Amino acid sequence: MFFVCENFYPEMQEAVRLQGLSEVEVLSFPARCGSPPLRWEEFAEHISEKEGCGIEIFGSYCLDSLLPVPREFIRCRVKRKEQCFHMICNAALVDSLQEEASYLLSSGWLSHWRENVAQWGFDRQTAREFFGESVQRLVLLDTGIREKTRSDLKELQDFLALPSQRIPVGLDFHQLFINQIAAEYRLKEAQKQVEESKRGAADSAMTFDLIGIVTKAKTRTEVVSAIVDLFTMLFAPERVHFIPVQLKGIHFDQVPELTEDEKQQVELFQTKSDKQFLLNEAEDSFLLRLGRDEQTAVIFVVRVAFPQYIESYLNAALTVAEVCALSIEHVQTLRALVRTSHLAGKAEVATEVLHNVGNTLNSISVSSEHIQELVQQSCSASLPDIVRLIQDHKEDPESFFVHDSRGQRLPAYFAKLSEKLAEEREFLLVETTRQLHHIRRVADIIRAQQDTAKIINFTEQVNLTSLLEESLELFQRDLEKQRIAVERNYNFQKSICGEPHKILQVVNNLIRNSVDAFDGISVEQKKIALSIYPTADHDEVIVEISDNGKGMQQNILEQAFVFGFTTKKEGHGFGLHNAANLTAEMGGNLTGESAGLEQGARFKMRLPVTATGGTE
Repeated sequence: MFFVCENFYPEMQEAVRLQGLSEVEVLSFPARCGSPPLRWEEFAEHISEKEGCGIEIFGSYCLDSLLPVPREFIRCRVKRKEQCFHMICNAALVDSLQEEASYLLSSGWLSHWRENVAQWGFDRQTAREFFGESVQRLVLLDTGIREKTRSDLKELQDFLALPSQRIPVGLDFHQLFINQIAAEYRLKEAQKQVEESKRGAADSAMTFDLIGIVTKAKTRTEVVSAIVDLFTMLFAPERVHFIPVQLKGIHFDQVPELTEDEKQQVELFQTKSDKQFLLNEAEDSFLLRLGRDEQTAVIFVVRVAFPQYIESYLNAALTVAEVCALSIEHVQTLRALVRTSHLAGKAEVATEVLHNVGNTLNSISVSSEHIQELVQQSCSASLPDIVRLIQDHKEDPESFFVHDSRGQRLPAYFAKLSEKLAEEREFLLVETTRQLHHIRRVADIIRAQQDTAKIINFTEQVNLTSLLEESLELFQRDLEKQRIAVERNYNFQKSICGEPHKILQVVNNLIRNSVDAFDGISVEQKKIALSIYPTADHDEVIVEISDNGKGMQQNILEQAFVFGFTTKKEGHGFGLHNAANLTAEMGGNLTGESAGLEQGARFKMRLPVTATGGTE
């Protein structure tokens, strides 16, 4: 959410629209220029309605009363400029005009200048005297968003008897200002996702280590200890109890630390419920059965660290329960087989059996690797709804499962969910890996842009084939959705000395344009061709991207690289202009050609094999 003085509200609202920042809401506050001062209470209602989102407040000395930001408004950032006009044009221009005794005007202020003058308590004569003492001329910094601006300026000029000047500044500077703020937020969010991914990877690595210990345990004591450690690490509860269960009953004697109330909960779970898990009434603890054909134990997880995530905890518990049950069964099998071999006096049989069991344990280890895909992400999104549905009928579960059609369908639902779980998690892992990779690339591009702003260009050895393939991966979904075939002609396999982030930005733009070239037209076989080949003297290399899309007429092609020119409905006219500038910065050039409408287009980026003007 953006807050700005009402005098600059139209400019900011239009700039946000042009930048395509649909997620940003622009609101205005009164233009009082600090008298009376702004108060946080004036923003409180809007801020409370937007819980969780970032809030930027833009202005100049009118914001002094808001600093420092109180703790209760910690989500807000006050972006104070030396002058309000620094938001819409270069600060040097503003300072220069003010040094010349110019009174600067915005189109927003000018739209209601009569009310502003009246609010100051001036009539025509006193206004002329006041302004005449210190002002040489009126200067309108015109962003071009109001049609009546010129007539309003003429009226104010006549009212004050002062000369006036109109300076068209447009919205480019303001858009860059807004885009920088948006980029800061996106970078912050990207960094947050990276950190969350790192934490998740670290937790997963620890989980898999513990699962490995569980599957490799050779005695019951080892496997029980490993299972308790696993659930402790996953859920950080106050206590974890492993309660053995046999045909004769529950072995409470092996868990003396259980309270009487907790023992009663376990008994009710065992005798009255046929579910695999059960939440307690406070929804901060749960019981979980271990065992496939025959139950071997109950896991009692008491008071998890973060009960608000209890549903996710249950998903994770169900995921690892099968591995734990298998480990217990195999330990029991191993113990029984070893005892049998010893009783029979046939050590060679025992050795053979142990070998076979070892192979089985290896299979469990392989299975644990598949579990990795399940543990790293939350389980099926629909499972919490099923849990809630079951909880809604906990007072009469027998009636629900026997007579309610929803309850009758649950066993089949869980069977189908189990089959789809592995595929679902594998897909999510691939997607997470791909997003993490592009986020890192975005961070690299932002750093590269910052380096460019400092006139420092860092070069390295670049494999163009790898960069083109990386860009294609970014557009893979669009290519598949539109059924666009990709033809590759990579006839240059050497690395060049260049700036990979700039090259990737250019390639991304060209492939994006080629994909968009098929919008609104019918082509029997949609095709994009990527080519890399050296020039005749081998001093330069050409990256060529062509398509058989809608093409363009010559007069359109001649303007394609001009800033602000676009033929796309949602375009900004910045892509090809920026691509050409980036190519020039690397000592190359970008050209385009087309035989006309529906004849496709071809763009060529020519780059030196050895970078010019860079720093390695």
